[in-house]
Amino acid sequence: MDEEKIVILKDEDGKAARFAQIMTFEFNENLYVAITPETQVDGIESGEVMLLQIREDEDGTDCYLPLENEQMLKQVWEEFEELYDEE
Repeated sequence: MDEEKIVILKDEDGKAARFAQIMTFEFNENLYVAITPETQVDGIESGEVMLLQIREDEDGTDCYLPLENEQMLKQVWEEFEELYDEE
């Protein structure tokens, strides 16, 4: 990773958390991001990698959505691992 990018996400209570962006990648015509928390976040272990789908809302703002389908998560994770190993 050349330059660390930071993603700030808010939980359902509006509490912001900072995540380091590992990479973004395309898979099956969708865009995904791999992130890891920079600081302690409830429910997420230190060093844990999260994969989220990126979609634009009607205003053109990027929205980060969790992958709730286990089969899709597995496929996206495998793609992430392949790409990460290539770097």
